[in-house]
Amino acid sequence: MGALLSLPVVGYLLLPTLGTYSTSLNLLFFYMTWSTLVLTQSQLRVEVIGTLAVRALFFLLPAAFFLLFDTIIPSLAVGLKIQGAPALPTRTGGVQGAKKSKGTPPWWQVIGVSLFNILLSVGIQVAVEFLFTEVLHMRSAMKITTTLPMPWSIAKDVLRGLVIREVLQYYIHRFLHRPAHPNIFSTLHKQWNHSITAPYSFTAYYDHPLPHLLLHFLPLYLPTLLFRPHILTHLLLLALTTLEETLVASGYATLPGIMLGGIARRQDRHMQSRGRGNFAPWGFMDWLHGTSVGGDVMEDVRDEAEKHQVRERAGGMLDEAAEKGREGVKALRGRRKKQHA
Repeated sequence: MGALLSLPVVGYLLLPTLGTYSTSLNLLFFYMTWSTLVLTQSQLRVEVIGTLAVRALFFLLPAAFFLLFDTIIPSLAVGLKIQGAPALPTRTGGVQGAKKSKGTPPWWQVIGVSLFNILLSVGIQVAVEFLFTEVLHMRSAMKITTTLPMPWSIAKDVLRGLVIREVLQYYIHRFLHRPAHPNIFSTLHKQWNHSITAPYSFTAYYDHPLPHLLLHFLPLYLPTLLFRPHILTHLLLLALTTLEETLVASGYATLPGIMLGGIARRQDRHMQSRGRGNFAPWGFMDWLHGTSVGGDVMEDVRDEAEKHQVRERAGGMLDEAAEKGREGVKALRGRRKKQHA
């Protein structure tokens, strides 16, 4: 099943732009592997194993690595954390200031609950597929065929899924913190998820199962039920969102890219303020509704751009392009003068 997440997938996505011989071989290899998998395994097994593989590769392994790093080298990790020493999950002593708030669950409990929530989500997917195919005798929720989706179709479905997830998570998360009337979902979410004020990667899915399904499972799975994308597209979307949630919950101040650093800071402020704002991951919905805490998405993007010297690099590229353009014009004028002479 590792073939689903291997380099041939990247080659397939880049085929229209690269068109190289090696890319064609990668695509052929992936197609043969995928076709063999679909033809020899049941659709339900392909979906379950693919989902678990994505969760293991993009959540369990990196979260375990970050936890191990924070535990073995706390003196180094503490300098990388947004909240410093209090964000070390397994340390309550040995590092100055590494004290946990009263009522904070131990790290092993956080890991157990997070893994249970992931398995529960997969179990619900299995139940939905069984209902569709065996009880109602309908087609499966996802397209599981030997035909590969086209790159444009993948991009469209992934972008649509990300936008729907952003909108749904904002309103659901805001409902959990600002309900018109107290309800079981908001109470459990505050008691479980917000018992932690200094996040680390395993806290990304630490919550009571009811609000977890409402906040994390539904916004991602609902677009699949509505639009029925190819399973490879769904797995790609799942991989992107899982890796994003794992990284932004890590508590580290520096993350790769321009967007992730700002998302991580907003997530940290959300946990520190116990849900006063920053309800959606990207921050655009918070910016539109005025619910940003500690700065909005536009400020974060500007800060990250300055940190990565985007302006300087872009300016240098423009200057270089302008210089080449001037040289080209001079060369053209020189050729014309020679022709006239």
